[in-house]
Amino acid sequence: MHGKPLVLTLVLLAPMMSPSASAQDSPELQACMDRSDGVSTAMLACGHAEIARWDKRLNLAYQALMHESGHAAQARLRAEQRAWLRHHQNETHRLAAAPTAGSGAFMASQDFELSDIETRTLALEERLEVHR
Repeated sequence: MHGKPLVLTLVLLAPMMSPSASAQDSPELQACMDRSDGVSTAMLACGHAEIARWDKRLNLAYQALMHESGHAAQARLRAEQRAWLRHHQNETHRLAAAPTAGSGAFMASQDFELSDIETRTLALEERLEVHR
């Protein structure tokens, strides 16, 4: 099943999908962190915004791979994505609930979440490029 909206979306977002992009190097994240003035709630808000950007990118890569794959490959990718998501959510929650870390637990959890989403996104984008 081929759809013009998905292809158009990928073409428009292709410049954002370069493997050299890194969540930690994001100008948006760095500017937000600079404005946070070290206030943890503001820093967490910056991280949430960056996670949202990477989550959107991850979803686009996943949908594109699903779109370009046959039924058997789609089933494997779906199972793989569900397993990754379970691990991702469990680890994010585990880190956030660390009883001895205090408010630092939220920062550690968010750091993992952003890093994990970035890693998964780049892996899916690489597979998408190989697939083409």
